[in-house]
Amino acid sequence: MKRYLKIVAITVTFIFSHLTFAATSLTTSNADYTGPVLDLSPFSNGNYTFTFGPVSIPGGITFTAAPGDNGNSGQGSVIGQGDYGLASNGAIGGNATYIGLDSGTGFATLTFATDISSFGGFWNYAPDTGTPIISAYDASNSLLGTYDLSVLAPISTPNGFNQFVFRGIQSDATDIKSIQFSGSYIVLTGVIPSIPELETYAMLLVGLGLIGFMARRRKEASV
Repeated sequence: MKRYLKIVAITVTFIFSHLTFAATSLTTSNADYTGPVLDLSPFSNGNYTFTFGPVSIPGGITFTAAPGDNGNSGQGSVIGQGDYGLASNGAIGGNATYIGLDSGTGFATLTFATDISSFGGFWNYAPDTGTPIISAYDASNSLLGTYDLSVLAPISTPNGFNQFVFRGIQSDATDIKSIQFSGSYIVLTGVIPSIPELETYAMLLVGLGLIGFMARRRKEASV
């Protein structure tokens, strides 16, 4: 009997020593990001659309939103461009193209054609309207990892406009089949919309001033 138990113990030890368990982690920088970049350019038409999906996104990605009885509003989710308020975190609009929830609850999902090891993008949400969570699932819809952004990596952009912050999920294995995001009217874009900086405006004003000065000199010279 003891010999039998010893054999079982050795077998179990051997099996577990050869198993690898993938782990996920929340990332807050895109410096070393090598995952897919969300391409929302087909939806940059100046307006947003409410939808439950499915919506095909370039790169073999399918976007869907949970039915209304799972927490989403009657409109489900939003995709495209247009003014969208985020409470104390300001608003998005202008040239920003985004996908997100039209609800403080509920969820939406990005499903990938093939498994990936990481996914990230630029996010924002309306604070105090729910719980902003991003989660990763494998091909069998088993949860790989879930992260409450308001606790682990809060996004604060007081009264900002088109302000997004990078957040992502990294896995030790190529096993991420879908990303689910939920709560707080959370929105996502693949590329940060360009906003002219103060230096850009200053250079523009200087340039206009020089043009005006030269035009005035030419007029004086021709008199």
